[in-house]
Amino acid sequence: MTRLYLKIFFTFWLITVAIIIGTNIVVHWFDMAPDGNLQHSSEASDDDPAKRLLFQMVGNAVNRNTRQLIQDLRAMPAWSTRFVYVIDKENRDLLDRPLPPGVMFLAPRLTFKHPFDKVQDRNRKLFGRYITLNDGNSVKLITISAGRDEGQDRDIIWELFLDNIWPLLLVSILVSGSACFFLARHFTRSINTLQKATHQIARGDLSVRISEQFRGRNDEIAALGRDFDHMTERLEKSMQEQKRLIKDVSHELRTPLARLQIALALARQRSNGIVDHELNRIKQAADYLNDIITDILTLPVQGQDSWVLDDVLDLVSLMQTLMDDYQAEAYAKNVNIRFKCSLEEALVATHGNMLVGVFENTLRNALLYTPENSEICIALTETGDGEHYRVDIMDQGPGVPEDALEDIFQPFFRTDQARARESGGYGLGLAIAQRSVSLHRGRIWAENRPEGGLSLGILLPQIKG
Repeated sequence: MTRLYLKIFFTFWLITVAIIIGTNIVVHWFDMAPDGNLQHSSEASDDDPAKRLLFQMVGNAVNRNTRQLIQDLRAMPAWSTRFVYVIDKENRDLLDRPLPPGVMFLAPRLTFKHPFDKVQDRNRKLFGRYITLNDGNSVKLITISAGRDEGQDRDIIWELFLDNIWPLLLVSILVSGSACFFLARHFTRSINTLQKATHQIARGDLSVRISEQFRGRNDEIAALGRDFDHMTERLEKSMQEQKRLIKDVSHELRTPLARLQIALALARQRSNGIVDHELNRIKQAADYLNDIITDILTLPVQGQDSWVLDDVLDLVSLMQTLMDDYQAEAYAKNVNIRFKCSLEEALVATHGNMLVGVFENTLRNALLYTPENSEICIALTETGDGEHYRVDIMDQGPGVPEDALEDIFQPFFRTDQARARESGGYGLGLAIAQRSVSLHRGRIWAENRPEGGLSLGILLPQIKG
């Protein structure tokens, strides 16, 4: 069950329960019976529970005969009958109980001409009423208040009310709970459908459609489902057009560029060194354009679920190989590349050589921006949870402004336009690296080192044996 489901369910149910209980309490407390005003009109200042019980019993008894009244008394809880006595013409209790002294004193005082009376018997109050039942028999109803040993503030009528009403309240609460349960499920089912579809889109599946699940409905949720399908349809079409554009760019740019490079090579052969300087500048520009096209086409566009990690790579061997490859370039700047690792191997799942390009790019950037006579440190460790490997590539360069640490992973973002042009950078390397690491279910981030320089951290999941 979702949190929203539970919130709707319990909110509706608690409101319903509060209405059911509150209504019953109000009706009881204010005595909203048809003759409630008559019952409270006499001596309204005396609100003893025994007196209110007497008036309620009188209201019920006048519509019953002697046999029914005896059945009502026997149906009362055992604890409550000691507070109620019904006396016949011979001054005998209808339940054949011995009469307390106070009842024996009050009963003779109740007559047809004097139908109501009350007396004080030590610490108790007794209230009596003379009534005629519908079978013609006359009885005297007497109620007794709770004594000091039974709790002076004990509300007998309230306890009787609770004793009689709880089965009805229980049934009402269970019925209302069932109704609220199905109502909450009905409301949240549509939201869950939208949530699942949204998760599918987040995983790259733009073919999901949900309007069919709302067929026959003509409410806001159905309208939202139709709008959702319209949105996903346009997104899918846009993604297909993007992929088609990439293929078109590959064909339209790569082909004339290849012809240009061939023509340039022929021109260098025939120039006999006369215009080599100009041809070198043309070749440099052509190579620069070729690198841009290569990186744009290398930027992954597939969703994570469609990226199959079907190969294995050892990060320890990769780092050592990259150090050997870039040793000459580091030697030219008198930069020492140091590798810190206590692992014999660190196996991760990969696809093709995408991770090789990630680490090549990050190490090349470190060499590019670290000053001469400095050091680059590569640290490969295992995380504390034993689920990931972490690679940190730390240089001693100028670092990156704090507000640009996340922006450097955006395509075509460069912190220093002039320096980037001189170095041949065009802001795609880290964007490609981030996308590639993400498709490997990992994470890449940048942070400035306290002692100066930039540290690039890469987290990749381990392969479990």
